[in-house]
Amino acid sequence: MDMSVKRITVGLIGLLACVATVGAQAGSDAEFPKGWEKWPVLGSAAIPDNQTPIPDDLPAIVKETVKTYNWIQDGKGSKYNVRVNPAHMDAYKARTKEYPDGPTAVLELTDIKALLVTEHLLGEPQYGAYSYDGKDIADAHPSLNPKTCMTCHTGYGEACVSGICSHNVK
Repeated sequence: MDMSVKRITVGLIGLLACVATVGAQAGSDAEFPKGWEKWPVLGSAAIPDNQTPIPDDLPAIVKETVKTYNWIQDGKGSKYNVRVNPAHMDAYKARTKEYPDGPTAVLELTDIKALLVTEHLLGEPQYGAYSYDGKDIADAHPSLNPKTCMTCHTGYGEACVSGICSHNVK
C-alpha cells in the first residue's frame, strides 16, 4: 500500500473513532446545579396522569409538556416546583434574551425526585435531567434527552425566550 494511502486510511480511522466516541457519549448537556434546593420556588403545580384528558383551551406549550411528561411515575404524573437560581432572577423575571452563564432554573419533579435543568453557556441554553443526588438520568427516557428539551424550548416562541419557558402564556 502506498504511504499516502496509509496516512489517509489511518486518518479516516482516527476521525471515525472520534465521531463514534462523541456519538456514544450521551446524557445531560447541563451540569447538575449544586445548591438547587435553596433556590426560591416561583411556581408549583402538577403534571397530570396519562388518563386525564388535556383541555383544548390550554396554551400549546402546556399541552406539549403534559404529553411529554405524563408517563412519569408509571403514568401517574408528578407534582413539580419551578426553582430559579437567585443569580439569574432578574433575567428570568425580565424574560430577557441574555442570561448569565451557569445554572438558570430547574423543574423539580417532587414525586419522582428528579430535576429537569436549564443552564446557559455563552448565551445558549443547555439541558439536563438528574436525580436529587446528582445522578444523570437523561438516558432513562427519550423525553429526558437534551434534544427533546431543545426541540420544545425552541419551538414555542410565544412562551420560550432564550430556552426558558413560561406556562403563563395565553
